[in-house]
Amino acid sequence: MAGLLAGKVVAITGAESGLGRAMALRAARDGARIAVGGLNEAGLEETVASMSNLEGGGIAIPTDVTDPDQVAAFIDGAVTKFGRFDAVIANAGAFVDWTDFQDWDHADWHRVLGVNLTGVFMTLQAAARVLISQGEGGSLLATGSSTALRPGPKLIPYVASKGGVHQMMRALAVELAPHRIRVNTVVPGMARTPPVEGVDGYIEAGLRAVPMGEIVEPEEVAALVAFALSDEAPHMTGTLLKVDAGRTSA
Repeated sequence: MAGLLAGKVVAITGAESGLGRAMALRAARDGARIAVGGLNEAGLEETVASMSNLEGGGIAIPTDVTDPDQVAAFIDGAVTKFGRFDAVIANAGAFVDWTDFQDWDHADWHRVLGVNLTGVFMTLQAAARVLISQGEGGSLLATGSSTALRPGPKLIPYVASKGGVHQMMRALAVELAPHRIRVNTVVPGMARTPPVEGVDGYIEAGLRAVPMGEIVEPEEVAALVAFALSDEAPHMTGTLLKVDAGRTSA
């Protein structure tokens, strides 16, 4: 039986671990061929190695999403390897430690927005150029954040960057609809990822604001993403795909 994403080619940034790796493995399990990009080459190779017994397969292309030439090479590499292109997941992101607003360094502000907003913009733009030229539609998906809908203190650059992603995706959904390119944002809540686990006390504090009181597992997010990229959702666009255990509803 053909998988949900059989025959599709999907490129994913930030796929060295966490959400990105889970999305890559789920898409490969559902039959997609995968290009994974990111800064950690060893992590990318581990992700690809984990796909070896799955229906799809993958290649690793080290990519700095703040470099437009590397981003273009990442998308072009997927097309060259697999002969076509169907979807991108702009997942690469920079997280931050809690810092009082008055103490934020301007360099940290620019670093976070450079990865989380400008990097997403460049990734989506490179992918859209290929999809438009192919003329067969496709999907653009970005990883947003529940903090963009229910902000918390001391995370200002992160919240601002993810809020920008949410609004950019809404605008793109309208602009690219005539090309039958669907544009959606996945919005994880408190998810079990290395950046979140790396901030002391963040999970414990964050779960107090989650009605279900439970952390979201990356595989759960990946399952929804796979559906959103599939032909089972041909008119799903401009949507926030929330997997947050109720955090943004409280």
